[in-house]
Amino acid sequence: MVTLQWQRQILRYDQQEPLRFPAHDLLWTLIDLYFTHVHPFFPILHRPTFIRAVSDNLHIRDHGFGCVVLCVCAIASRFSQDPRNYPESITSENSLGWPWYQQVSQIQAIDVEPPTLYKLQHCCLSAIYLKGTSMFYSTWVVIGLGIRFSQEMGVHRKQKGQPMTIENELWRRTFWVLLGLDVLVSINFGRPRATTNDEFDLEPPIECDDEYWESEDPAQAFVQPPGTPSATSFFICYAKLLEIAGLAHRMLFSARKLNIWKKFVALGPNWDDKVVTELNLALNQWMSCVPEHLKWDPNRGDGLFHRQSCILYCFYHWTQIEIHKKFIPRSNEPSMLKLPSLAICANASRSVIRVLEVIERLNFEILPNFTAPVHVAAIVLLMNIWRNKYSVIPQDTSKDMNDVRHSLKATADYEKK
Repeated sequence: MVTLQWQRQILRYDQQEPLRFPAHDLLWTLIDLYFTHVHPFFPILHRPTFIRAVSDNLHIRDHGFGCVVLCVCAIASRFSQDPRNYPESITSENSLGWPWYQQVSQIQAIDVEPPTLYKLQHCCLSAIYLKGTSMFYSTWVVIGLGIRFSQEMGVHRKQKGQPMTIENELWRRTFWVLLGLDVLVSINFGRPRATTNDEFDLEPPIECDDEYWESEDPAQAFVQPPGTPSATSFFICYAKLLEIAGLAHRMLFSARKLNIWKKFVALGPNWDDKVVTELNLALNQWMSCVPEHLKWDPNRGDGLFHRQSCILYCFYHWTQIEIHKKFIPRSNEPSMLKLPSLAICANASRSVIRVLEVIERLNFEILPNFTAPVHVAAIVLLMNIWRNKYSVIPQDTSKDMNDVRHSLKATADYEKK
């Protein structure tokens, strides 16, 4: 399709406006912080390629890559106390990284050129940064924009016959990160998703760490050494878990029941029980497939895999709550399911707090994107405490109240950033 010259002049914005980057020492410190604290959980970039590009000053010559670098700096600023990450005359921790992000806060939705990988990464990183700001509501739109860019380029479809290259894998990983963010933000905001499981068939990311993507022997490229656990296993498990959460959100909370549920409806009035049973089965299958190095062990020594396990199991219990919360009965009403939904949600909430205790013991700074389970757990436990007041046989809920206070304190600490 040809774009007329006069339209081209209207649609194109000045991409030559120079970007202002952190000082050289701060830039490399922030890049290191990003790959230490963020990349193991959101594998959007390829560290060796990114380091080479920055060393070659590509961020100065290429505006698209420059936007990606500034987003990386903005996110990493949350893990830095360097005063240069604050806006001028502002010292609130909520503003960390804003001098870098404000330069690239506008993402052009209409362009005469096809979306690039850098543009997709820009959307993805923007959503991660904005989730921890007062403009968190805009993440839903930014994620949707990134998914539309992906669909425009056909990234959402299985790539038959495509060679395994660094660029192709980065397209795939960025799309999968967007999918996870789409599920999480849509559930948290109670809004529709930008896409659903039946609209894409792209394979999951390859289970191979960054350092093994390149090799002098082409046959050894993208091959994880046998017996070496992969840090990427976390994200693959996390993405599969959010697929289950997204399916639950669509099947249990949609405004209208679509044709995909006819087979459940045909089962009779107890189809909710059938759906929840299938979702619980999916969770059990997911649990059985978690790699050994990510299985939950609260006494495991500090390390990346332990931290990944903390996040993974936090969201496992959060998904349990998302499946059952709709069926928590009102006071003096019978349960809507054969399963005790309130008890299941309360137990899952307590488990979230136990994981939180381990996170705090490890001094593990987590991103705002991972705080939702703590907030939801506090609400469920409060509901359980209030419900207990009207119980025929009241139980001691002092431990639950302590867990609520614990989660509120943790939320207040996270709120600073």
